[in-house]
Amino acid sequence: MKWRYITRWMLDRPHKIGTLLNQYKVEKTLGLGAYGIIYLCTETGTDKPYVVKQLRPSKRKKERERERFKRETQFLRNIDHPSIPALVDEFMIEGGLYYVMEYVEGDNLEELLFLYDQEYTELEALSMMKQLLSIISSLHQQRIFHTDIRPPNVIICQEKVHLLDFGLAIQVDGDNENEMNHYRQDDYYDFGQMILFLLYSQFHGKRSRKLTWLDELTLHPATVHLLKKLLGISEPYSNMREIEEDLQSAIAFFQGEPS
Repeated sequence: MKWRYITRWMLDRPHKIGTLLNQYKVEKTLGLGAYGIIYLCTETGTDKPYVVKQLRPSKRKKERERERFKRETQFLRNIDHPSIPALVDEFMIEGGLYYVMEYVEGDNLEELLFLYDQEYTELEALSMMKQLLSIISSLHQQRIFHTDIRPPNVIICQEKVHLLDFGLAIQVDGDNENEMNHYRQDDYYDFGQMILFLLYSQFHGKRSRKLTWLDELTLHPATVHLLKKLLGISEPYSNMREIEEDLQSAIAFFQGEPS
């Protein structure tokens, strides 16, 4: 086990700053995920910034991991949404797989919440998540299910929400309703958890293992209703339209609009 991690560390060391990956020069390493290494690069000749993702060298020997990476690339190639960075390029270097996508300047929600201690009111949290729900809805219409919606994969750029990282995404072929509902509920649950992350930003008490968010947070009944259904505490949502309507009802309360 120890030697496996040593070997992985030796294989998966990120490229050094200044390394050229085709016409893209590495400026810094943005992150090391379970399957990929992410770089901020600039294109030679234009200095335009891009994000380059590399399949970890330790993973590329396995056909399953290569296929996963190619499937993620295919998703990005086919998705056309202003809040999802577009695929720009893809290439191989000495057997290594890479793809290039648009660079979205901003902070992800994990950084905002846990590094910068950003706080969100209930209205701000719900309004932000309304943007995210619109992205998820667009994906579901194409039978694409993200299945990994969490704070590091959501970037905020000038108050606009962007969804990243399709490494675990699933596209269901045909009309297998049972399979689609399984992945649909996964995304609904993750979406509910995202709302909770934002709402807990204003909680300053001491967390208790014996208490739940229902005990620790003081929320409007419409928000509680929404979260209970998203998280499967009460009967779960059967479609996106129901979520959109309940989310808008909760937002309307704080905006003084008739629900």
